[in-house]
Amino acid sequence: MTKNKRNKAALWIASICAFGLVMGLVACAPQNSSSQTAGQKADESQQAGTPEADEYGVVLAESWKDIYPDQYNSYMANEANSPDSGKHDYLELYPALNTMYKGYAFALGYDEASSHLYTLQSVSESPRTTQKEQSANCITCKTPQFTALVTKEGDTVYAQKFNDLIGQFTEPISCYNCHENDPSKLTVTGTHWTNAIGSAIEEVPEGAAVCGQCHNEYYFPTDTKVTSYAYSNLEEMTPESILAFYDEKGFKDWEHADTMAPMIKVQHPEFETMYGGTKEESGPMAQHGYACSDCHMAATEGENGTYTSHNWSSPLANASLIENNCSQCHEDIVGEVQAVQDEEETRVTAISEDIEAMTNAIAAKYADEIAALKAKKEAGEEYAASAELAQLQQLQREAQFYWDFVMVENSEGAHNPTLTWKTLDKAQAAVDEAMALLA
Repeated sequence: MTKNKRNKAALWIASICAFGLVMGLVACAPQNSSSQTAGQKADESQQAGTPEADEYGVVLAESWKDIYPDQYNSYMANEANSPDSGKHDYLELYPALNTMYKGYAFALGYDEASSHLYTLQSVSESPRTTQKEQSANCITCKTPQFTALVTKEGDTVYAQKFNDLIGQFTEPISCYNCHENDPSKLTVTGTHWTNAIGSAIEEVPEGAAVCGQCHNEYYFPTDTKVTSYAYSNLEEMTPESILAFYDEKGFKDWEHADTMAPMIKVQHPEFETMYGGTKEESGPMAQHGYACSDCHMAATEGENGTYTSHNWSSPLANASLIENNCSQCHEDIVGEVQAVQDEEETRVTAISEDIEAMTNAIAAKYADEIAALKAKKEAGEEYAASAELAQLQQLQREAQFYWDFVMVENSEGAHNPTLTWKTLDKAQAAVDEAMALLA
């Protein structure tokens, strides 16, 4: 695995769930479930009263800093993961993306993500919004102020112009997104998410639902522009079911510039990868009741006692989580934190290396497929209207969808290795079938 590729894996939702799998954490119940208290000082917060909200009804993160100092300081530690901290341009790092996304806004710019503290900066400075007019739905998970605005004014907000709204928001992802204005409890504030999955939200831990409201695969219907989903329950959250939904609707994000194939751009399906499908199809950690926060928000000792860290990170780099959380069930690792970290990083790296090798191999074939299809399509008007071309365009759509589902899911296979391999196999099969037709 290249150093550059590891940087992608080091994002806060990185490949740590494989860590839980290989350590055998499935043998015990979650110890730091976010269904428990949001941290110390809940009683004090009630006594002190809720700080004043802004014009959108959002209490800003800074307003909580004196009531929840440890949580606030750990939240601010995410500043280190900034746009200036050596982020990669994925279009340079993975040149095949320029062919895959041709004709879509992602071909204009696609950088490695920064932390939640930079969501507004990142989306407002992206070539995808500066060089192409977008709808306001692109702001859906970038600020709690937009979330509150939709709750207040309704779904028509989604269809407004991005540049007409983006300048009025100031608060990046923060307390309100997961707690509304009560940090002593968890609340899924995104109506786009709760409206989509209904009672299914009760089937997962709260610490997964609040993350899942943004870390998912979504789409924008051409008529309403409302942030929407291709499913209404956990069982429908599989790659196959999602693609079938799009196919039935005839939905497309764009037409490929070289082949005119109706394409789907997958977003970041961490939730679907972890919790989607039947229980047997979901990720190993999900099968045993773990939430995203159990692995990515460690219980930490502060001046005021134990609190939940809001510095989102990979536990492979978090000795505190291994020592204080994992050791509650695995007494053998006490005092052996560094050795455990080294061993598990080796195992996770092995998974990621294999996934990377296959994604790169498929990408190379996919680029060849597009070039061959483009040449054949341009050979004559008769072929351009043929059934074979339509079949090849569908295969391109399928290959792109399944490949992208893995590429943009930030655990590099570690959240659910079985699903990841199965999805890549489908991408490869679609490419191979297309190349056989083009031969």
